[in-house]
Amino acid sequence: MRAHPSNLQARCCIVIADENRPERVGGTLNGENTSSRSAEAAMKMGFLRQASLRASRLVSAAHVLLSAQESDRNIWERPLWFTRPANRFIADSGTPTALSTAAAILSVAAGSPSCLVAILPSDFWVARGSVLIEAIERVFTSLHRVPGGVATLGMVDAHTESDEDYLVVGPDNAQTGAVIHAKWNRPALPIARQLTKEGAIVFSGILLGYAHAFSAHIYEYWPHLARELDLTRESNSISECEHRFPYDAYRHIPRSVIGSVRWSAPTFPMRVFRVQGSGWCSRKFPREVAIAPAAGRQLQPQATIVSAERDSRRR
Repeated sequence: MRAHPSNLQARCCIVIADENRPERVGGTLNGENTSSRSAEAAMKMGFLRQASLRASRLVSAAHVLLSAQESDRNIWERPLWFTRPANRFIADSGTPTALSTAAAILSVAAGSPSCLVAILPSDFWVARGSVLIEAIERVFTSLHRVPGGVATLGMVDAHTESDEDYLVVGPDNAQTGAVIHAKWNRPALPIARQLTKEGAIVFSGILLGYAHAFSAHIYEYWPHLARELDLTRESNSISECEHRFPYDAYRHIPRSVIGSVRWSAPTFPMRVFRVQGSGWCSRKFPREVAIAPAAGRQLQPQATIVSAERDSRRR
């Protein structure tokens, strides 16, 4: 189903306060000293402040939703103080933020299926925020023409080349975006440079689409988990309290299923629109850079594997 342009009034932003998207986590802070932890916390808070300002430029404060970890409350609570408790989807210890993000999406879809949703990770900053906002607005305007109703932004002027995720894409189309052929997860620097030379673009992690399109993807791949999240949401539907997702409540769902909940192409079909001139730069944990393949070896995209839930009770 494709929404008609006249129904595109409603929109919302889901800010993800867990800055490390599952497919990009390269390490943890375990073992680091206190000063390193403090510096990392200060950096996270700065990125979250910019994310909150970005969201407030796109929608009103009442339509900003938050997906976050309870353990990071001291970091995200101040930058996102204006979010209503009912708009907060909080994952307790042991529960990944991907689950609370999915719950936020289902909540929006239940109330307004044709709502325009911007899923904004907070692990990047831009030097020229107006360029990014204008790009998002352009995609929102064109979204009714995009097959599947979901798109992302690809950065062609990223400040860093290593430790990024790259999209191998087809020809650009101003109205429908470019087709995504493959995704490289954090290639070594020589490979990243070759990919860039061949026209690949950096995957921003920003997702734009109709609420019903995101919801349909969740129900297709994780139907049992979606029903569990709906039950949690419905139990809190008349409350102004935060939505909480404790680990114990989902212990019966295999961790492989919950861990497979992620939002990236090409496993989640979407189109990509190029963005240039924003001064985009991301913040990631350092990692060991793999040794480049021998010269002349043909590059093959890394496989992105998503385990779909096998639900015997699927209807």
